[in-house]
Amino acid sequence: MMKQKQHPFMVILGMTGVFMTIQAQASGLQITEQSVTGLGRAFAGGSLANDDASAAYFNPADMMLSQGMQAQAGFTFVGITTEGTNAGSTLRLPANLGDVISKPGTLPVFVTIPTSGGNDDGGTDNLIPNGYYMMDINDRMRFGLSVNAPFAVSTSYGRNWVGRYHAVDSELKTIDVNPSIAYRVNDQLSLGFGVSAQYAEATLTQAIFTGGADGYGEVNADGWTFGYNLGATYELDSMTRFGVSYRSRVKHSVDGDRTVTDIPGRNGVIGAEADVTLPDWLGLNVYRRLNDQWAVMGGVRWTNWSLFEELKIDYADGTHSLTEEKWEDSWAFNIGVSYDYTPEWTFRAGYQYDQTPVPSAEYRTPRIPDSDRNAFALGASYRPNPQMTVDFGYMYLLFDDSSTNNTIDLVSSAPGLVTDTLRLNYESYGHLVGLQGTYRF
Repeated sequence: MMKQKQHPFMVILGMTGVFMTIQAQASGLQITEQSVTGLGRAFAGGSLANDDASAAYFNPADMMLSQGMQAQAGFTFVGITTEGTNAGSTLRLPANLGDVISKPGTLPVFVTIPTSGGNDDGGTDNLIPNGYYMMDINDRMRFGLSVNAPFAVSTSYGRNWVGRYHAVDSELKTIDVNPSIAYRVNDQLSLGFGVSAQYAEATLTQAIFTGGADGYGEVNADGWTFGYNLGATYELDSMTRFGVSYRSRVKHSVDGDRTVTDIPGRNGVIGAEADVTLPDWLGLNVYRRLNDQWAVMGGVRWTNWSLFEELKIDYADGTHSLTEEKWEDSWAFNIGVSYDYTPEWTFRAGYQYDQTPVPSAEYRTPRIPDSDRNAFALGASYRPNPQMTVDFGYMYLLFDDSSTNNTIDLVSSAPGLVTDTLRLNYESYGHLVGLQGTYRF
């Protein structure tokens, strides 16, 4: 059983409660959608294809594959459907709950009843923006700047749905500003290094059990932190190159407050803070040009989600909540192809398999109903002139069917007195559509 400690008759807004805004497109909270060009080939090869300016994020060493000054901006629309179907959710509580609360010493007479509320779709529609800038420093060094959102999640349910004590709204917004430098060591090897400043803002809501009409709770928190990234690119010959990239973990210390409403005598605002470490990841990519028109590429990425075992939230009144997560490391694999049809048009396609870090139904919550997924992508670039490129990308996400079997305590002062077991079956899929422009000065 997973337990959430809280004030009497309050569900503490737990782990995923401090961090969560776009339904995750990559494992856990990680967002891969940092390039519309890359979207069209399912991000195979990272930025080795040298077909846009996203090297400033994916692998700073890849910036040495191009020359001159270029600026790029784009966005990806993400539409996710996450159907949560009740599979026998139950509420266990004393039939004589009022007497147990008001008359100390009264023995509880437990009953198990179906949790009230209907099914719901927690998926949301969102935009993921990105922007890049690259320029020469000299003939052996380049500078890059990326601004994007590397971690995000968004789910939203009705206030009366069956899982309302576990989650209603969950949102995380991150902004990562990442300047970087690339240096060409010799004709084959280039190295890159960057630092990032990352801002996170989160909002989480859920219903509060009172024994009567539900109350409502909301946590808001935000904060800044810093990290770094490294990269190396090796050009075996003019047709073949390899890249390895690493982004450090970032530890967010977020501060905010928890607001309780709709509970007479208990309404109010109290300070809240938590430390949340978002994981480091390591990627390996390869690119091979077959001839003047065709190129193939692939990649693999490991993400260190096993460091995310629990989240503790401390409140200003000296209480806290503790939620076990026990996530596991995850892997992603992709392969792609590009075809230069004419000097003006390039077409792309790709496939990606992305593994979830959520280990089992016990740790899968409606805030992040994550599961393994397959992604199928198509894309195109149009170059009306040598300076300008317009990119289009589309991806279809198909999530594996999954389930939740998650139990929480609803009264922390008496663990086990009132528990809610959420049993859901999930069916999820998504559509991603991207548009991007790049200009070379």
